[in-house]
Amino acid sequence: MSSYTHLTPEWQQWIIENLERGCQAQTLVQTMIAKGFDAMFANAMVFHFSSNLAKESQSAAPLKDAH
Repeated sequence: MSSYTHLTPEWQQWIIENLERGCQAQTLVQTMIAKGFDAMFANAMVFHFSSNLAKESQSAAPLKDAH
């Protein structure tokens, strides 16, 4: 049996929602592997979305006044 190497929009949303809730990335990866995803693919996808969320939160942070 081959492992999944494609994310549906539902899985993408699941990753994003759980990362936003503060779930540990490794827990998400382990869940995906248990559901049949390739381990390297699951790690890459969770890393991708966690990196994007980190970038978004940094750009949304208000700039501090230099005074």
